[in-house]
Amino acid sequence: MSSSIGSGLLDLSRQQRNLLLLRPVFQLERYKMMVGDEQGAERTLFQGVDTHYLALSALDLMMEATTISSGSTSTEVLTHLTEITMRMKPSLLAPQSRRVAEVVLDAMDNKANNHREFSFEYFDAPSCSAKSARFRLVRFEPDAEDVYRYRPTAEGYLVYLGMLDLSPEDSQELMEKMLDLLVQRGRFEAALEIARRARKLSIEYRQLIRDRLYQAYRAPGSVNWSRDMSGRLDAARVHVRQRQAEDARMEEAVGEALIEADEVRTRESLIHLQDTLRSASLLRLQLVTDIAESNERFIEAQRAVFRARKPTGLPDLEPQLLPQLVNLPIQTLAAEGDTFISALYPPTWPKVYDLNSVFAALLEQRAEDALPEEDDGELTEFEPLPDQFPKEMVKRANEWLGALFATGERLRIDQILEAAEDGGLDRTLRRLVVLILFRSFAESDSEFRDVRVQLTGIEFKLNIARGDNLEFVHQGAKE
Repeated sequence: MSSSIGSGLLDLSRQQRNLLLLRPVFQLERYKMMVGDEQGAERTLFQGVDTHYLALSALDLMMEATTISSGSTSTEVLTHLTEITMRMKPSLLAPQSRRVAEVVLDAMDNKANNHREFSFEYFDAPSCSAKSARFRLVRFEPDAEDVYRYRPTAEGYLVYLGMLDLSPEDSQELMEKMLDLLVQRGRFEAALEIARRARKLSIEYRQLIRDRLYQAYRAPGSVNWSRDMSGRLDAARVHVRQRQAEDARMEEAVGEALIEADEVRTRESLIHLQDTLRSASLLRLQLVTDIAESNERFIEAQRAVFRARKPTGLPDLEPQLLPQLVNLPIQTLAAEGDTFISALYPPTWPKVYDLNSVFAALLEQRAEDALPEEDDGELTEFEPLPDQFPKEMVKRANEWLGALFATGERLRIDQILEAAEDGGLDRTLRRLVVLILFRSFAESDSEFRDVRVQLTGIEFKLNIARGDNLEFVHQGAKE
């Protein structure tokens, strides 16, 4: 048996490590009732709240954000989780839902342990000893514009994708074959779920390349092109070529099934499946762009290696000093906070008056302004647009409404328009009647001063207009 070892025990180390990835999510669900509100008084805050769903939803948001930028900001994640919590438990107020979102995000980022890696022990069968599994579910790091964003780690992808411990390209090919089989069998809802998972795997595959390029940008000497980039790019090119033909065939198959489908639910599933396949194709096009630009971006990042630097004995700030600084106790950070903050800012050199710059600016010969052309072109006389409603039409509409209001009946707009249509008024004249009725409600000096206008709270919808169904009451009418 390939998984057996000399000690006679089955080697389950990989399965155990994958299982431990879910422990932070399970611990949050288990101890959620011990978390209170901001004052720590309300212990039923999480009653009826599914933290499993919130954690997976946060990972989904971060993964989707990597297709546009390098991840989601903390504000975006908290806003997303707050909205879901309010829909999950409508009795919660906005501050309480925000509190739930903060607890979920803090649990995924291991805030209780100063945002360090999760560390859990497991029994390693080959060595018959206890080992430690260290991992992160999310990373909170700056992007190229120094904006801090959350993005899933490789372990976070495994948690979301059901712990499929496969490379992205292998998982993508497996998903596509399953998708083809499900479409042939008519199981469109299951095919839609598989297509969504396959799209997430495409996002992960693209992020593998982007992470290496970002690492090369942040620390040029730490990334080797032959070792870290060349193989990934070659595999990505093969992946894109194989999937383009598969995407076209799958979209054609879904299109044919959509033509033959009669049930509404089946058609909706097919439309969602088609949109997901097109979105996955768009992601692969973006992956092609990343592959094409990777060489130039890597060379640009490597230029920093060749800059002449003075030899110093100071340690590097980002990989050495900053992690040690973050791991210090809160009391030490608070006492030395001003010193630490000032040390992180670059020195400001005073500006020196330079005569050479002044002379260069004075001796610079500016280009003469071009003279405007004398010919202004052909002038066309302005012709005002004709009135949409001539005065004769306005007078006719007012007289018709005045005769209708003189009857003393309570009339709504829909009733007035039905009477106008029965009376032979054309479409333009009826549109003018609607305009006059709404203006009589908005303006104090209405044409019909003996008519009181009031809201009914009902909306009307006709072929020429829609809106609040106002009610018009003649002052002489009986209440």
